[in-house]
Amino acid sequence: MRVVLVLLVLLNVARADSSKLGKEDVPLQTKGTLRGKNKLCCGYPLAPDLGFALRFYWLTAEADYLNLDQSNVPRAGACAIPANRWTEIYTAEGYFLAHIPERFACSLRLEGSGLMVDGRVLNYTGSCKQGYGYGTSRSATCFEQLDVREMPFGRGAGTRPLIPFKSVAVDTRVIQIGEPLYIPEFDGMRLPDGSIHDGCVRATDTGGGIKGRKMDFFVVTYGNFRFLLEELLGVSWITPHIMSPRCEYMRDL
Repeated sequence: MRVVLVLLVLLNVARADSSKLGKEDVPLQTKGTLRGKNKLCCGYPLAPDLGFALRFYWLTAEADYLNLDQSNVPRAGACAIPANRWTEIYTAEGYFLAHIPERFACSLRLEGSGLMVDGRVLNYTGSCKQGYGYGTSRSATCFEQLDVREMPFGRGAGTRPLIPFKSVAVDTRVIQIGEPLYIPEFDGMRLPDGSIHDGCVRATDTGGGIKGRKMDFFVVTYGNFRFLLEELLGVSWITPHIMSPRCEYMRDL
């Protein structure tokens, strides 16, 4: 019954979400040619072939924005702010967190999690009365400091830590948090460290721009994002499967 209800929700036609890639100054890719995979082997597809729009996110790093050439940060998009502009960020309770480049603050708000040069990991907590963006046309945004022993790469939904190349952000009206997923387009994909992805991920996170059949894949760094754009051969649409026996190990991670 649960599977039937999920599939009924997914009868709406997916539309490409160009907002995230546009903000990162990356052109929206057309549907690419897939590697040969047996999609009937691993659970139930949540949409027709290539029915979900694929996007990426990462742990933004303050060090990249302090580097003079800034080669590891997007050069345009929503956070194309002059490098000499700085701002302050605060917790929702009004406590001071840091004085940082505004481009980094913007990226931190966009990506959700960030690594400071002093080793702290900060996470987006949402709108607040006075924080980054206060006094502008946008609502102010506040952040929190995480325990790096428990969440070294940032926090997803609730208290779930983000896992490199295994966490995805989803619309919880379509996929419930904690659900293991098999992505045939990821199966056999080479990762930046040379290892091979097995196609298994888990719904760990959410996002304000993730509506319907859209999914954000956590890739740790902006450099990894660029690497995987080439590795995926232009594929920016995927076919998630639920109830895949091979991915059940992800349920308890």
